[in-house]
Amino acid sequence: WLTTMPTPKFPVAVLQSSLKLTQEPPKGLKANMARSYIDMDEAEFESCDKPAPFKKLMFGLAFFNAVIQERRKYGAVGWNIPYQWMTSDLIFAQQNLRLMINEQPSTPFEALNVIISDVVYGGRVTDAQDVRLTRAVLATYMNPTAVNDPNASYCPSLDARFRYGPPAEGDVEAYKAYIATFPIIDRPEIFGLHQNADISFQQKETGTMLETIISLQPRTGGGAGVKTPDEQVQEVADELASKLPPKLDAKSAAEVTFGKLSDGSVNPLGIFLSHEMSKFNRLLLAMSAMLSEMQRALKGLVVMSAELDAAYANFIFQQVPGPWGESGRGYPSLKPLASWFKDLVQRVDFMRTWLATGPPSSFWISAFFFPQGFLTSALQAHARRCQLPIDMLRFNTKVMPYLGLEQTPAPPETGAYIHGMVMEGARFDAAAGYMAESHPGELFAPMNVVWLNPGELGPAEPGYVCPFYKTNLRAGTLSTTGHSTNHVCNFTLPSVEEPSHWIRRGAALISQTND
Repeated sequence: WLTTMPTPKFPVAVLQSSLKLTQEPPKGLKANMARSYIDMDEAEFESCDKPAPFKKLMFGLAFFNAVIQERRKYGAVGWNIPYQWMTSDLIFAQQNLRLMINEQPSTPFEALNVIISDVVYGGRVTDAQDVRLTRAVLATYMNPTAVNDPNASYCPSLDARFRYGPPAEGDVEAYKAYIATFPIIDRPEIFGLHQNADISFQQKETGTMLETIISLQPRTGGGAGVKTPDEQVQEVADELASKLPPKLDAKSAAEVTFGKLSDGSVNPLGIFLSHEMSKFNRLLLAMSAMLSEMQRALKGLVVMSAELDAAYANFIFQQVPGPWGESGRGYPSLKPLASWFKDLVQRVDFMRTWLATGPPSSFWISAFFFPQGFLTSALQAHARRCQLPIDMLRFNTKVMPYLGLEQTPAPPETGAYIHGMVMEGARFDAAAGYMAESHPGELFAPMNVVWLNPGELGPAEPGYVCPFYKTNLRAGTLSTTGHSTNHVCNFTLPSVEEPSHWIRRGAALISQTND
């Protein structure tokens, strides 16, 4: 029996002839908590000078450690990036907890929250939205109420089923006995999530399984009456080629589309439109070329290249070919091929209408390759119109009663209206004028038209700072422009609840759904 740290000097012959075992963290809140207390040394557990607050906060710390690991199974609504925390993180946090309680006359809750969430655990966290989530989750367990209230509960909404909270002071065995009474099945609410998160988890598991099944599918023909793969691909290629929209032509533009502002400068929104047009035209050209080559290759007129071969498999399984996606000429999207093509046609139609009739009363923010560019252009147009420095301006957001472009009567006097977003993890109650809990079974709630009203920089608006993403994958990489490939910006939305509540819910605005 041999255990070893990773080392390049390990003998390869021994490695090849050995049975390799790996130890994974336990699954489930109950198993995770039990593991933390099984590994806990009783002498260290009793070593604090102030045992009452130490043991309660130690329990909260172990609970926090279990919750942040279990949230990973819920996908992006749990964490934007699934971080790999280790037992050493919990050990270091416990040592800091003991040290600070021993050395301070009173429990320094604020310092503990900062050191544990931002330093010990936060050292692995790279996404800005995940940083604030770590703080919000830890604050649930590391607070005066958890120490002073004997009936403190980590999730009051579940108290009727089971009260999760720090037990009375006792030895390690007493805590183990309490953990043994935990329910086997964990409800999403204990992790700070809405009950709909269970549906997201099941969809994530199903999607992973289907991807594995698809990757194992052979390319053999079917029996009598069943179309061969070549026939299926030919049918898809012909249909896409026949419905592919024509290129966007600047010659068909209305005079107001690229008109100049009152100061004689070029309209920034017109410049943004021209950039978007060139991106759509490049994508349409690439699609037309690939579909033409695919049709010829299926007839045996040209050799099936590696790129065409990959697209052949994509067409069979209703996937978007790589050259049409984010890694090629396209934009971020998680839709299957049929839905993606329909969405593309709608995007091109929106751009064509804008080109031919001038700026619309509300802009479909989901239609753009680079929505950050639209936000900058709209702000720049206001800055030039009012002769103000753009770096001293920001957008103030207000949710309007309109549902979409058709219901929007006219553009605002300042700024711009945008539509097309959906909210995950929560919803916006337009009648009440603030954020509310999601309806059961509704994963994505439609968002009303939002007014982006330019204003001067000043104190932050009260409310929940809601992140806006292109896809519900949420995680992105830093592009060459300095922007995330997925995160667009943050909008401040009015809320009756504390912002930390929606942070734990994983509430975010999404540009488009996956269906």
